[in-house]
Amino acid sequence: MPPSRDRVTHASIAGVVDRPRLYRVIGSPLVRVCVVQGPSGCGKTTLLRSWLLHETNRAPVLWVSLNDTITSRQSFWHHVATSAARLGGLSEEQMRRTRAQLAMAADPVRIAADLLTSTDPVTIALDAYEYLGAAMPEIDADLARLVVAVPDLRLLITTRTSTGLADVDPPGGIARVITLGELALTTDEVQSLIEDQTGLDDPRLAASIASATRGYALAVRAVVLTLAQLGTVPRLDSAEWNAVVASRLESLLPDPVAVRFVTDTSVPPYVGVDLATALSDNPDAADLLAMLERSGFGRWIPYSRRGPVFQYVDAIRDTFRARAKADPERFRRSCVTTAQWLLENEEVVEQALQFAIDGEDYALADRVFVSVVIGNPDSYITDRFLPALRTVPPEVLDRYPMLAFALALALLTNTMVRAQGPWAARIAYGSTARPSYIEPTVDAFTLAGMQAIARRFDGRFHESADAAQEALALVDAIPPDLRVRYGETVGTVMRQLSYSLLQRGRIEEALDAVHRSVALLPTQTTRNYSTVYAAGINAFAGDLVRARAAFRAIDDDAWPAGLRNTYLNGPGLIAEGYELLDALDFAGAIEHLRGTVPYNHTAEFWPFFAGISVSARHGLGQAHAEAIRISAELAEPVPPPGVGDNVATERLQAAIALAWLAGGEHREAVGALADQPATSPYTAAARVAILLAEGRDDEALRRTSELLDLAGHTIRTRAELQTYGAVAALRAGDAERAWRWLNAATLAWESYGPRMHVALLTPSDRRLLYDLGVERESPSIRRYLDVPSSAGRPSVATTVSLTKREMVVLGTLVEHDGIRAVATALVVSPHTVKSQLQSIYRKLGVSSRQAAIAVARELGLLDQLPRH
Repeated sequence: MPPSRDRVTHASIAGVVDRPRLYRVIGSPLVRVCVVQGPSGCGKTTLLRSWLLHETNRAPVLWVSLNDTITSRQSFWHHVATSAARLGGLSEEQMRRTRAQLAMAADPVRIAADLLTSTDPVTIALDAYEYLGAAMPEIDADLARLVVAVPDLRLLITTRTSTGLADVDPPGGIARVITLGELALTTDEVQSLIEDQTGLDDPRLAASIASATRGYALAVRAVVLTLAQLGTVPRLDSAEWNAVVASRLESLLPDPVAVRFVTDTSVPPYVGVDLATALSDNPDAADLLAMLERSGFGRWIPYSRRGPVFQYVDAIRDTFRARAKADPERFRRSCVTTAQWLLENEEVVEQALQFAIDGEDYALADRVFVSVVIGNPDSYITDRFLPALRTVPPEVLDRYPMLAFALALALLTNTMVRAQGPWAARIAYGSTARPSYIEPTVDAFTLAGMQAIARRFDGRFHESADAAQEALALVDAIPPDLRVRYGETVGTVMRQLSYSLLQRGRIEEALDAVHRSVALLPTQTTRNYSTVYAAGINAFAGDLVRARAAFRAIDDDAWPAGLRNTYLNGPGLIAEGYELLDALDFAGAIEHLRGTVPYNHTAEFWPFFAGISVSARHGLGQAHAEAIRISAELAEPVPPPGVGDNVATERLQAAIALAWLAGGEHREAVGALADQPATSPYTAAARVAILLAEGRDDEALRRTSELLDLAGHTIRTRAELQTYGAVAALRAGDAERAWRWLNAATLAWESYGPRMHVALLTPSDRRLLYDLGVERESPSIRRYLDVPSSAGRPSVATTVSLTKREMVVLGTLVEHDGIRAVATALVVSPHTVKSQLQSIYRKLGVSSRQAAIAVARELGLLDQLPRH
């Protein structure tokens, strides 16, 4: 035996040869990222599993089995967290908080790093990484960040395809790829397997099999099992040999009972003994699974706390699952059984939904989603159910409107197909079907509430608010004891209905719905979710006193700091954004909005966040660039989410109009308000500002008087209109009216807090009002108008610092449109340019080429570009 040859030991797993030459690679502390890459059947998963059993002195391993339902970054991290919980790596409290943080689009890398750095060293094994598909580059980037953030973390990955993780440079170690060539069984390993399965000691036979199969694990396994059955193998280059290797899997099973068993249990992605028994109606399921493992048909994987589950080799499952589909009725029954088992035992809801749909049990699928939408707030912001829901026929969606609603949610949260969301929403609110879920009065309210919300998804904000009011009236029909028992359901729906009311300016009705929601919800965590709506509504309306009171009512123990910059705290972020604007901390408001980036472009809150951004950039002297950026996004064929005939859009367009005015673009300012209702109190101050900019002072004074009589004014809209009206009155020579309006606006600021509009006045108009305060000896008015020197100036210009390379990329971006064009000009890869542009956009606080150039020009960065 040559000195370099590894000693092949007895296998740790029956029917599998130990491979110390590869165990050393996997177990090396120097290898922080180990990628095992090769096609199905080459032994990737078996290698990692046998290493786990062989190496006892190692760090704990978190085993994560991936599948084709993992289609996005969010669903990946949700799956990892669920796997950790099943294996006992997360306590119930940790899992609850982690799920809540992920639901609200918090940075998953930060969440994972916080958990991992507080534990002993851990190895994460990601099996079947190829299933990530288009989401792989984003998840590659997340995992690359994670190995940097957690120095003692190791990653083990099995994949059929290449991954960018093979090229990472982890601190304190290396990334190592185990290739197909290394996975190939050596002659010694084949001989060990033959000896173990047949008792034969024939080195020449082993060498022949290794050569003919090229060491490919599944082919070797088929030949060795045939040898064990027949005592011989066909001639190595014969047609019979090829048949054994390629297509005689069924013949490797002992009898028709085993064939039927494998066919039935290949329907789900994995089986426990109880599910295998239910699917096959075979009381010997445990023995059959043990036999299948010995035969190399699959392996037990550490999937849940309840114990391991059995997973077939991909090629075998695919073959027998196709056979199962040949009996459609039996296949559908198996899918339904699987869905019920997953729902009851595994909490893998997306898979339960998929199997219910595959089994055409749409009533079950409907009930599955109802339980999800109430118990998991992240269902509002995830597209992980999209693959399953898109297979439901339209006529079925009409019979089960909650499935149509689910499809609308999933479509709207995926930027690639968001334009299709309103279609599904129309099916949801147009359906007359009334499925039964919980109890008749609760069902009536839930369905009416869902249909009101669906109208909002279709851009019918007026109808949504009216329908929300009608749905809320149904709450009184629910018996008090049932209202308490199903408080989670009723309170969750009421929270969403309050948003429909807010979007039509029905502030008090919206607040009433929120307060009733808080009173019904049974847990402090869910009460927090509703309380932040109260904070957001009040701050938007200009009542910062009540907004702060709402924040004080939040229980921090049930509202971890990690949830702050997440979707579920969206209204809270709106409230804090207005608080910063009214404190004239415009730079702080911009920084505050950075936390909304992960979900901003798929969340209904977009017009609120965009309005805050425009006002903050205006306050920093960057109004023109921001007006260009936001106007371009609004002009897209598919507008951003939440835009329509609602108060958030009216408020946003008013902010854009003021920003255009600040840049001297009067025509653009007028255009920003052209499609907005003339009777909206949310655009009133901007309309007066346009008249003032055009020198039409008398008309501005007259319009102010008319606009103040509009219904629906909030504290904020009235105070800002009175302030602009005071300017008009002074210019027109009516000092008494100016004094009256200015006093009222000042009192609103002192009592409630709205003030940002003062900083957006032109310096000359603000000085005009200030002089009136001096003349009338009013300290309150002087304080109201005393804007710090830092406000209204482009102070961000001194804080934006681009590297030399980023300046080169910025200059090239000015001359070339598109990542590929920039990459070609700089002779680098598009991936490199994309990474550099992301850094530039982040520093400039923008998300597009046009906006980046506009902001860079306004900050003087283009003047600093290298000259050619």
